[in-house]
Amino acid sequence: MKKLLITLALAATTLACGPVIAHGDGKPQYGGTLQMVDDMSFELVVRADSAELYLGDHGEKVPTANMTGKLTVLSGTTKSEAKLEPAGGHKLEAKAVKIAKGDKVIALLTSADKKTTSVRFVIK
Repeated sequence: MKKLLITLALAATTLACGPVIAHGDGKPQYGGTLQMVDDMSFELVVRADSAELYLGDHGEKVPTANMTGKLTVLSGTTKSEAKLEPAGGHKLEAKAVKIAKGDKVIALLTSADKKTTSVRFVIK
């Protein structure tokens, strides 16, 4: 009888729980490469001679006005770096940087309160 009550209690608890809701849809919104770090989304969009990094947190845009950062691009045995600067809203931009398919890109961001976040991308 005790096992039956425990089984019924577990079944009732399981049925009472709501569905699991993901943090965002996990799809790139700007045509770039998306990565998740600590429940935040980072989308890297590669342009001809620049790169844009969009930040989101649970579907909300994260302002970048007080952020600094850099992109490190690893292309084969070559390493290059570019400064990331706020570009309005929830976007950071690195100018004069070349990124190609197969490159590995590391974005190192520092927030106004001096917290750093590292995000790694592989360009496909």
